[in-house]
Amino acid sequence: MPAHSSDRPAQQIRRLHRRAQALAIAGILSTALLAGLATALPFYYASRDSIESISRLSIEAHADALHHQLGRFQDVASQFTSRTEIRRRLEAYAAGRISLEEVSRYTQPRMADAMRQASDVAGLIRLGPGSEVVTSIGTVPAGVSFEPSDREGGGYPCQFHELDDGTLLVQACAPIHDAQGERIGTDLVFFHATPLIDLLSNTERVGKDAAMRLHESEGQRQLAIQDSQAALLPIGNSSQPTSQRQTSFLLPMGNHGWQLEVDIPSRRLQGAALELIMWPILAMLLLTAAGTALVSRALRPLLARVDEQAQLLHRSTQQLNQAASVFRHAREAIVITDQAHSIVEVNPAFTELTGHAADSLAGTPLIELLEKSSGLEDAIERVRLNLEQADAWEGEVRYRCTNGDTLVALQTISAVRDADGKLVRHIHIFNDITAQKAAEEAVRHQALHDELTGLANRTHLDQSLVRAIRKAHQHARQLAVLFLDLDHFKEVNDTLGHQAGDDLLKQVASRLAERLREQDLLARLGGDEFVIVLEDIRRAQHAGKIADGIVQALLEPFTVAGEVVQIGVSVGVALYPKDGHTAQILIDSADAAMYRAKDAGRNTWRLYDRALDEALSGSASR
Repeated sequence: MPAHSSDRPAQQIRRLHRRAQALAIAGILSTALLAGLATALPFYYASRDSIESISRLSIEAHADALHHQLGRFQDVASQFTSRTEIRRRLEAYAAGRISLEEVSRYTQPRMADAMRQASDVAGLIRLGPGSEVVTSIGTVPAGVSFEPSDREGGGYPCQFHELDDGTLLVQACAPIHDAQGERIGTDLVFFHATPLIDLLSNTERVGKDAAMRLHESEGQRQLAIQDSQAALLPIGNSSQPTSQRQTSFLLPMGNHGWQLEVDIPSRRLQGAALELIMWPILAMLLLTAAGTALVSRALRPLLARVDEQAQLLHRSTQQLNQAASVFRHAREAIVITDQAHSIVEVNPAFTELTGHAADSLAGTPLIELLEKSSGLEDAIERVRLNLEQADAWEGEVRYRCTNGDTLVALQTISAVRDADGKLVRHIHIFNDITAQKAAEEAVRHQALHDELTGLANRTHLDQSLVRAIRKAHQHARQLAVLFLDLDHFKEVNDTLGHQAGDDLLKQVASRLAERLREQDLLARLGGDEFVIVLEDIRRAQHAGKIADGIVQALLEPFTVAGEVVQIGVSVGVALYPKDGHTAQILIDSADAAMYRAKDAGRNTWRLYDRALDEALSGSASR
């Protein structure tokens, strides 16, 4: 037999070995590529979505701060319309009993005094029933026009103005109504836009490269920061043109047409997501290269089954080790639970966040670590149903830490199933948003409380009183509104100074709080005016008893700036439902009763008397 005939089988075997080796290498590379894509892409998009969700939460907190600032502007504008004596002069003018010159002469100094107490107010125009100018005070834009509309006084300012010197103002409109609810005038109040500009300039919460723009309610212009300066631009003009691709967030602020638009460079969001998966991808590439070289060396002419199984086991072990390494070194807290959500394993990041040791958690139901709260069982049931339907869930969850703190986390739950579709594990990933939530709560608290005394402000009062009226109506109960105005406070302020006046207001707030129940609400409207809401009172006498106790409590001397001073208080009491069915009517009724107490000699209280009020209004009209 020729020599080359004996070599042919060996050559065929070598070709077969080379083909098998090439196919094995190609299979490994293809599998690694598919596995890498199947693992990296979902993780990338999940990371991107989580980062965008966290960014949106920060933007929502910023929008909430702007929302409360605009609402505060409107509240201040509404307070100008609530001054009873000035409003009554406007009613007399609207009825033709006095002239425009008389009402203007009476209104001008009193509105100027009120405006000096509101530092954010730049100017004010009071219009009569026919939109004629009754008085104009301070800095106001030239050529302001006004047409009454349904949006007037709807809880928000309406537009921006730019003066010739570049000063930006925000216009708020507050209607003035007579006792019958008819419109008899309008206050156009112009505020300095500085608080809004400061909020738009502070982009640390969403990133220094972010751009924020505030769209006014008319939808024509936007307030933007351009070259570190505030500017009014047409909608659609970017304050900082750039060739970078942007991710835009547009958040409405209430239902008044104002919107907050935020642009964040997409490259930053993508970079943050890629940073999260960079090391797993590099490790997977290294593992693929190592596995390929190992299989290439391991393939022998016989391709023994034992060798193949050994290589397969080796590759599987490497992959498991790599997965374990990612689990241990991930910056996010990760928990693995079984089908019933009992803990199987936690990574070091979870232990660092919560303080719970890994060895003490094995077999513990994850729900035992949750912070107890009302409605917790219903929330757990909703999560369970969502997992059964979609194999995934994401939401905000609160956990108890071993040191007593609360961890607020954005939690993602993913179901893991085997090749037959059977549920085997749940993967829980936690992003710590505790500091962010605390910052949001601080912003909300500041927006709803008086800066000097820490009491509820007008916004908080309006919201709480509406809820209290709804509750009283549902349970057929009474509530009382007490309107307090301090007597002789101005003398203390003028004699001892504003700092002493502020100290006195704090002492008054403390003394009032001591006289009230835990469920009662104490609010400061501004200046020396306070409002108390007493819920669930059985008889009018109970409200009178509280009012009398307040009068007696504030007759006791105070020590201010080393001096002993004595003031008093006049209290008006209005009852629901007898004296009104809305928050504003109850406050106005209590205000009217308070003026009766002042007329009676001060340091006393009076219940609202509708018949007397109507009689007084009738005699004034005659």
